[in-house]
Amino acid sequence: MEKDEDVKKSILDASRIVFQKWGLNKSTMEDIARETGKGKSTLYYYFKNKEEIFETIAKQEFTAILIKVQSVIKLEKSAKEKLKLYLITMIKEIKNTVSIYPLAKGELKANKHFLNEIQKYLADRQEDIVMEILIEGQKSGELNYLKANDLKKAADVLIGIVRALSLYLFFDVDDDEQIDIAVKFITSGI
Repeated sequence: MEKDEDVKKSILDASRIVFQKWGLNKSTMEDIARETGKGKSTLYYYFKNKEEIFETIAKQEFTAILIKVQSVIKLEKSAKEKLKLYLITMIKEIKNTVSIYPLAKGELKANKHFLNEIQKYLADRQEDIVMEILIEGQKSGELNYLKANDLKKAADVLIGIVRALSLYLFFDVDDDEQIDIAVKFITSGI
């Protein structure tokens, strides 16, 4: 089992290099096989195609973002500060991750199905983080304006804000200053 995991890891590591260099559309399983030093049959044993490899990498990248978010907000006591840090960290880390794959960025924009799959994967995991903060803030009285039955809606709103900003700022605008301004508007008010 450990050998299988090592082989998968080497395929994913090599694929990251190939996708960064050529993007998703121009990369081939042959390119990935060459980069790993393995035959194409080995790649097909672990993954059905390059899209599955790319999706696996994307999920790993976003899981790493969520782990970072959790470690950052864990240090904060205030629910409001945790929510601010959640927004700031999510947006900045998504931007950093997307910038690693500049060619794939444009390809993702055109592939709505894949983008929706990744957004759903990310939203499902974000919900746990945001709900925990909201529940904590409501119990402490810090977010006393939220009723218990509004917490899920509030979580959906925050996750939607991150999704919308990510899509707008990273696919339509490539300006770090606009990202910083958007985050300040949301976390500090207008």
